[in-house]
Amino acid sequence: MAEDKLFNYYERQDVLPTFGNFKSSTELEAYASQRRELFSDKLVLPPRLFRDADVLEFGPDSGENALVFAGWGANMTLAEPNRHAHPKIEAYFAHFGLNQRLRELALADVEGFSSDRRFDIIDAEGFIYTVQPSEKWLGIFHRLLNPDGYAVVSYYERYGGFFELALNAIHAAGKALSGRAALDTAKMLFEAKWDSIPHTRSFESWLMDVLENPFVRHRYFLDAASLCAAADQQGFDVHSAWPAYRDSLDIYWHKKVLSGDDKLHRARRHLNRSRLSFLGGRKLYLVGKADAVQAISASIEALVLDVDGMIDDPFGANLPRVISGLAALRETIRTADILADDTADIEAIMATLDSFHRIFGAIGRRDAAAVAALTQADPAFINIWGQPAHFLVVRKR
Repeated sequence: MAEDKLFNYYERQDVLPTFGNFKSSTELEAYASQRRELFSDKLVLPPRLFRDADVLEFGPDSGENALVFAGWGANMTLAEPNRHAHPKIEAYFAHFGLNQRLRELALADVEGFSSDRRFDIIDAEGFIYTVQPSEKWLGIFHRLLNPDGYAVVSYYERYGGFFELALNAIHAAGKALSGRAALDTAKMLFEAKWDSIPHTRSFESWLMDVLENPFVRHRYFLDAASLCAAADQQGFDVHSAWPAYRDSLDIYWHKKVLSGDDKLHRARRHLNRSRLSFLGGRKLYLVGKADAVQAISASIEALVLDVDGMIDDPFGANLPRVISGLAALRETIRTADILADDTADIEAIMATLDSFHRIFGAIGRRDAAAVAALTQADPAFINIWGQPAHFLVVRKR
């Protein structure tokens, strides 16, 4: 069944995708500490900026992030289109004594929200990539923000999302080969991988939110460079991002003022050289000649498209291209000029590509047992997640 919007998909589910079920202040503070590190150190938005700020959060789901912002002193307006989430939000704010910080809870999505007020900060995490084109939500944010206000978004980045798409393709093939239900197949293939990381949500929630989510597809994923250009055209400057969208090795006199076009050019050049880093989830910066960088970028884009195609047709024409593409990228990396912290990082991405090459090879042989054996025991597979989720902070000019 095709879904019109992401929240329509969530409304049909029995679980909320990010519900952490916090019961104690200790649990909330542990989560707040993670958020503090993200906002202070990575996004350069220290919690004191939220003190008495008017904050609008789109798509808060069950409200964990909103609780943290309220704890930092923000006055919260929440726009959540999934009516099933509203009781959870209200119960959370009451339980933690933050009712006075919840100014409004609206049953609305980004396009349906209306207000005469203006906000200091807008937060929209985890879903905004599905509101397309990006100019649509950027324009709405620009209208709702005060001058110099900030918008914080997280989204699926096109190249960082490769391994997320690969997991979906493996899951689709596993269902077809085993004849099992989605949850049973996912546990057969990915339980060891899931258990290897800390998390606040259930395996069932991850299955719904990622593996079975019709919006976790290439056609929705955003290219970082194109998003930066769209933000500039809509009247925003890039304030920060994670991973970094500015070249931290770039050096020039502090009094030199770069034009908007120059900033975009430098950002695009940096982001093109970062695509392998995004895919691998570690520093694998392409430092070779521009044509070599472009060739690797093109091969990554083709691989992403082919693995996405396997989600619909696990044994079709895309499968042999994925197998050959993985092998070709692995061999290219052997001789490419790459800046990494250690040779072990290059060896790790090569081992990962080799692992996925063997998994997709087993899919090609229709060997369900071999696929499961590899996904449950190969450390290179278990340890890789890539860098699918990117954070971007833009400031209204």
